[in-house]
Amino acid sequence: MDILSGRKHKIAQMIERYLVKIEECIECFRKALLKYFEKGISREFDELIEKTHIAESLADDMRREIEITLYEKSMIPESRGDILGLLENTDRVLNKAQSVLYQIQTQFLQMPEFLKEDFEKLMNINIEAFKGVVKAVRKLFEDLKAVRDIINEIDKCESSSDRLEREIIKKIFQSNIDIGEKILLKEVVIETGNISDLSQIVGDRLNIITAKRLI
Repeated sequence: MDILSGRKHKIAQMIERYLVKIEECIECFRKALLKYFEKGISREFDELIEKTHIAESLADDMRREIEITLYEKSMIPESRGDILGLLENTDRVLNKAQSVLYQIQTQFLQMPEFLKEDFEKLMNINIEAFKGVVKAVRKLFEDLKAVRDIINEIDKCESSSDRLEREIIKKIFQSNIDIGEKILLKEVVIETGNISDLSQIVGDRLNIITAKRLI
């Protein structure tokens, strides 16, 4: 039995519910950062971090449920391994997004005004990469050939993120802010950029899955 043969399969439906939940999680992440840019460390920011955490925890529960179901069903081992690896790598992207918020929160990091516009661009690029992951996973059950086009877009986001990261870090170290603050800001920039790096890793796994089924 190959679960990639159609969306009507039970596990395909479970994965769709999981994708909806991770979309909710990444939207909470986006709203939390926008609130941070607007108000800095605030009650509203903390509340949105908590919403992100709740969504991520529920997505994690769904992922574990899918994994258990995969082992309970008579699945082709190769297909089972493909899906397990895909879910595990997707989960790492969510963990990274949540980690960025916790890093800002626990370090009481203040975002200088001159960085806000660039950092928002960085956020958007990395979210776009992750949205590409969700879109590509959905296409696994509909149109394998379309998956590769989406993966190319994820790669472009990752490259754009890398360039912007370097520009932001250069601005940070050209500024007159405290060296300790420079280091903390650099770290959160790199961690945010890791969202697209991890999304690209998911894309690489998707490429392998589609290649095996297009041969």
